[in-house]
Amino acid sequence: MSRPGARILLAAAALAGALALPASVCAHALLQSSDPAAGSSLASSPSSITLTFGEQPDPRLSSVNVLASDGKDETAGGGLQAVAGHPNSLRVALPSLPDGVYTVSWRTLSTVDGHVAAGSFAFGVGVAPPSPGESSPAATQQSPSASPGAALARWLLYVGLVLMFGFGFVGRITDAGVPRRLLGMVVFGWLLSAIGTAGVLGIQWSDTGADVRSVLGSSLGLATAERLGSLVLTGLVTAAVIGVVARGAPVGRRLLALTAAGAAIGMLADVLTGHAAAGTLIPLQVVAQWLHVMAVGVWIGGLLGLLLAVRGQPDELKARWVRRFSTWAGISLGVVVVTGVIRAVDELGSIDALFSTDFGRLLIAKSGLLLVLALLGAVNRFINVPRADRVLAGLRRVGTTEVTVATIVLLLTGILVNVAPPASAGGPATPAPPPPLTVTSSDFGTSVRMRLSFSPGAAGSNQVTAVVTDYDPSAAAQATGVAPRCSLSSKSGVGSSTLQLQPSGPGTFNGTSTNLSIDGIWQVVAQISGPSGAVEVPFVLATQIPAQVVDISQAAGVPTIYTVHLAAGQTVQLYLDPGRAGPNDLHATYFDAAGTELPVQSATMAVAPSGLSSAVLNPRKLEAGHFVANTTFNAGPVSVDLVGPGPAGGQLHAHLEMKVEP
Repeated sequence: MSRPGARILLAAAALAGALALPASVCAHALLQSSDPAAGSSLASSPSSITLTFGEQPDPRLSSVNVLASDGKDETAGGGLQAVAGHPNSLRVALPSLPDGVYTVSWRTLSTVDGHVAAGSFAFGVGVAPPSPGESSPAATQQSPSASPGAALARWLLYVGLVLMFGFGFVGRITDAGVPRRLLGMVVFGWLLSAIGTAGVLGIQWSDTGADVRSVLGSSLGLATAERLGSLVLTGLVTAAVIGVVARGAPVGRRLLALTAAGAAIGMLADVLTGHAAAGTLIPLQVVAQWLHVMAVGVWIGGLLGLLLAVRGQPDELKARWVRRFSTWAGISLGVVVVTGVIRAVDELGSIDALFSTDFGRLLIAKSGLLLVLALLGAVNRFINVPRADRVLAGLRRVGTTEVTVATIVLLLTGILVNVAPPASAGGPATPAPPPPLTVTSSDFGTSVRMRLSFSPGAAGSNQVTAVVTDYDPSAAAQATGVAPRCSLSSKSGVGSSTLQLQPSGPGTFNGTSTNLSIDGIWQVVAQISGPSGAVEVPFVLATQIPAQVVDISQAAGVPTIYTVHLAAGQTVQLYLDPGRAGPNDLHATYFDAAGTELPVQSATMAVAPSGLSSAVLNPRKLEAGHFVANTTFNAGPVSVDLVGPGPAGGQLHAHLEMKVEP
């Protein structure tokens, strides 16, 4: 085997491990947002699920299922549809869902690149979904298409097209007949592109899991026709080359031009099913990517073709070929740089993505190797090309090294195609909004139940939803109006306010409210009007605050101590005595940043099993900053809010979950 060929094969074998470079490779129709959002909690059932992806999904080979906790598919018969005017979104209708946690399982096929992606997330109706790591799956997404086999297939395809284009180009600049070994490499290039095309299509078809008829009628079927059409075209040209070689006849320049043109069409077919066809300013990006690939074909494929063409002793004819190619290689390098920058700006979206994503890091590696190629090319251009009529050894050594490095570059390119660009995958997932503040209670005469939700549940403006049902679940509520009256318990001198909710469905009422205008513990009395008169349903709730750090200290024989970290280094310690089901003393002591008791003069407590209306406790002050309240608990988790005025102004609000032992 020749030294150049041996080095190329050695490089390919040594770099097979690079197929596992990215820690997480993924397809491109990735979930960007959803309605309802992942991890959200809804006061009432949504009428549909809408998912928005980074690329346009094909509805014919995509699916969205909404699974109840028992595994029942709530979307059965719903029908998946594209959203009019929003090609990147899919929607599926839902029946009325009872309260519970639901898992949305989705699977997409991108109409752009034919990759399959899948994922899942959870949301709740009337309840909060479990946090990641609990019984419900976290929001996840992955791609079976992103595999070493997929990257290898792309690499073979690119190597084959680059060889055909480059050899066809070099054949055009050799004015004294084309070396037969160069024609043989054209055939070899087509075989590689055919194997790569078969691998790409085979993996994509397999990943869909669909039958042949479904695939043929989809966007993947159209992409398959485009790829196979370009392969047949280049195959016909290759067959003509084989015929000429077999007859021993000279190969005309037109046939060589057709070889390069056929490879260019194959490159375009690949570009139209890749990243460039999914970004912004698609025509510009497609042209830039196509020029980028063809320039690589001239530079790298042409270089290998030149090395094969100038084998043997140096002479003036070979030196003329070398000088011609060197000029074109310099032009190609400029095209690669300019188009590469255009494509990188479109795919990255931000400078940070260059260093914080797998795609960006692979792009850095590829750019570094291209810089090495440029330096090697400069050595040839300024040192070896001028003396090519006398000696070719230096040109061959440097050129062979260039081809070896280029093998790595093409391999990285094959991997990059299977990694979602940051601009397509989106940035870090947007945290789900906090679940609404939802409490449930009934009237004193137990004639109706009511679930009251404030979203986001913090002090300020809120969306309010009230769902009224009969106390007996088998009977429907006959409510005609709901008017909550809100009074602040944790601060004196604030008057009460009333909100009139508007009906939005049977037993459901909505409105926008600023009644919870101050952070603290509120008593809400909802007046429910009906045909037989009005009843009142009382609630106690505390406005939601950002999550706080809570330290838990447990030791045998003593109560569990919960330390809640407040602002400016202040803390409050709480504990239940004895901490078991039944009567308990709830203690709370405030401390400053130095660990000294903070002289808080009053405090208000709200305690309740999670999701139920709280009870207001007005603890007695044992000493400044130390309070205790007497209450009775059942076993299980208990939500506790403690609100008191800070000695220096403002107020100190602590929220935590405590556990009551049986």
